[in-house]
Amino acid sequence: MSTSWDEIKRLAADFQRAQLNTTVQRLSERNCVEIVTKLIEKKLISVLFTTDGKEYVTPEHVLREIKDELYVHGGRIHLSNLCQSLSLDYSVVNEKANELSKDEKGMHLVLGQLVDSSYLDRIFEEINVKLQQTGLVSVGDLTVQYDLPGEFLQKELVLRLGTIVNGQLDPIDTRIVFTEAFTAQHKARIRGFLSGATKPTKVSTLISRYGLSERLFFNTLDELMASGQLQGSVAGGRHDKTSSFVPSIYTRAKNDWIDSFYKHNNYLEYATLSRLGVADAIGFVRKRYESEQLTYLDTCAISGLILEQIEAAAEDQLTGSFWIDVSTVCPSYFSDGDVHKVMDVVLPKSTQLSDTKIFCDTVLIKNVLVQMATKRFDDVINTKADEALQLGLVLLGNRTTTSKKMSGSKPTKGTDSKKDRKDERRMKATGGKSGGGTQGRETKTKSTKKKYLRGGGDDSDDDGEASARSGKDETGLTFLNVREIEEVLKQDENFEDCPEELVSAIAAYIEGPLTAAFREKAMSKYLSTCGSHDTLRKTHGEVQDKINGLVTNVHLFAKGTEFFDLEMRTQLQKHLLKTLCSDVVNLVVGYVAQENNLTTGDQPQTTLNSDARVKLLAKFPNSVKDILGKLNTALNGNSIDDFLTALDSAIGPNVCDMVIKKADKKKEKQLMTNHRLALIEQLNDTSEPFLVFHLSVLILFQTFTGTIVHATGKFVPRILAHLEKLLPIEVYQLMFRYQGLIFSYLKGTDDDAPQLEQMMSSIKEAAVSTKKGGGDTT
Repeated sequence: MSTSWDEIKRLAADFQRAQLNTTVQRLSERNCVEIVTKLIEKKLISVLFTTDGKEYVTPEHVLREIKDELYVHGGRIHLSNLCQSLSLDYSVVNEKANELSKDEKGMHLVLGQLVDSSYLDRIFEEINVKLQQTGLVSVGDLTVQYDLPGEFLQKELVLRLGTIVNGQLDPIDTRIVFTEAFTAQHKARIRGFLSGATKPTKVSTLISRYGLSERLFFNTLDELMASGQLQGSVAGGRHDKTSSFVPSIYTRAKNDWIDSFYKHNNYLEYATLSRLGVADAIGFVRKRYESEQLTYLDTCAISGLILEQIEAAAEDQLTGSFWIDVSTVCPSYFSDGDVHKVMDVVLPKSTQLSDTKIFCDTVLIKNVLVQMATKRFDDVINTKADEALQLGLVLLGNRTTTSKKMSGSKPTKGTDSKKDRKDERRMKATGGKSGGGTQGRETKTKSTKKKYLRGGGDDSDDDGEASARSGKDETGLTFLNVREIEEVLKQDENFEDCPEELVSAIAAYIEGPLTAAFREKAMSKYLSTCGSHDTLRKTHGEVQDKINGLVTNVHLFAKGTEFFDLEMRTQLQKHLLKTLCSDVVNLVVGYVAQENNLTTGDQPQTTLNSDARVKLLAKFPNSVKDILGKLNTALNGNSIDDFLTALDSAIGPNVCDMVIKKADKKKEKQLMTNHRLALIEQLNDTSEPFLVFHLSVLILFQTFTGTIVHATGKFVPRILAHLEKLLPIEVYQLMFRYQGLIFSYLKGTDDDAPQLEQMMSSIKEAAVSTKKGGGDTT
């Protein structure tokens, strides 16, 4: 033992001598740096540099210092603050902080901050205190208060529910925490408020007046209604600004009142139902009275009993008179639209009312009165036909275009006169239904008296009348105008009791048929007096030239449809069949009818519709009836090729003995040029935004596809959509914006009218000046 102690003393003395001795050799700072650098290169040691470059720190020491700093700062510190405290680069601190968050349980790296579980426990203790005071806490509010991510707080909150935090999550919105006492209190208050409600109560009013929680209201209400503690329903969806609670007692009382009213009156007004809180009045009536045979009008729903009463009253009054105003036998609560719909329902069912026409919107007139009105002009027609024959006006009319519909919309050869060519282009571009510059847009000007006629005839009658009126100045075959016809009718005793408005409507209705009958009479007299072989051959040649011109146009327009998909192409070809191809069929049928001394009655041959052609074909010889019947049927198809095939048979030697000439490329190019000039001229002359947009799209389509298209206004948006990939981007954006303004204006937004006017010149300039390739405008 003494030996060991002596040895210890000797070693202590040696150590003391070593400390007291001076160093023989010392290392400079540079040598130390080089040595450490060499050790680092050989990976014998692992150290980190401080930002001032004067110290080395081991990774283990950095981790210890980070933990110490975190503890000093109460369990939460930002990495930028650590960098300053430890004099280390941010990347080093960030890396070590990530290691700690992964390796150390309860330590988290969030938004560049290091947070430990002790800090989280403290803040959730604070949150619990607040929860017990208010009864409800939102994660969103905590995010703002503690500047921590909502998802992170949500996750940590769930872990501490039932331990530190005494509450429960909302089953629908898990970002909400509330206490059971808070839920029970709200349920009791909502049950108390709504149990005494006897009429619809807005949810927003309850929430604002009584300080209820919007988040819990609908869930609590659903529970109360499901358990039977509350009787009622929620209307307007689950939104506090629009929803209302409707008590069952109110619903039963409302339904009882509605049933009683309908039982005693046989009708229900939509406005009354809306005032009672019914959102969808028509849907409510349909569902509640599903077994009833109700008629749904614009403002009300009526039973069959009211229809029978109206029908009986109308038949009774019409028995001793030629006309009746239906609005006088309808209930006072009917609107004009209701009267119209009732007439549409009653007229087809009644045998006594079926032989009538509707004028002035609500007036029923027996057909016999219209026939008597027309018959009164037989002598006048005969007299004026003789006068026209003596003045040579019939021959002039036979040499000029007899229908503005036929001459409009087709690119044809110009005349020798420059002025005539200009007038012809304008007439093409402003043609009626058959197409042209407006491509089928209805631009014809109808008589103002036409507004008094409703249901008096089909579309072909309208076209016939417009055609007859528009041709007066061209042919010279002028009959009486509407005002003159009115004066003649007022002298008839059958019209003495008629209101002046009704007489005007009848005059406007019969003007077209009378003009057509006058022309037919004049032409018949002319052919009977000078029907020589040379004249007939000339008529044959004129019809053949017109058919050739129309067929050429059909080919050109058909090429334009090939740029679209199958659905669009089919619709465009159907429109082509209903317009230009119908003109071709009318020429063929009219020519054959003239050859067989047949007439079309009051309707001009050039404006025959499908039914009128069928009736006329029934009078033809069997040798041509089937051939022309197939041609007429082809108009109802959707193929231009099928129509042209049927046309070849119809104009062959067995029927018309005509020849269709194929247009060469030079002629087609000239026709295309004339068509473009016609469109441009009308574009320059018009100031209507809708027509400007329509014409501009058609001109751009011809410019960028090299073809023309025959389309009404409803096709224009789809044509523009097709041009999107072809037009320069700035031109397309301009057109698309103008289209949007037009749609807004049509919906009733008058604020867009100034913009439409301002952009009109730019639209015209883009349509005329934009060239294919490069998109430059001049």
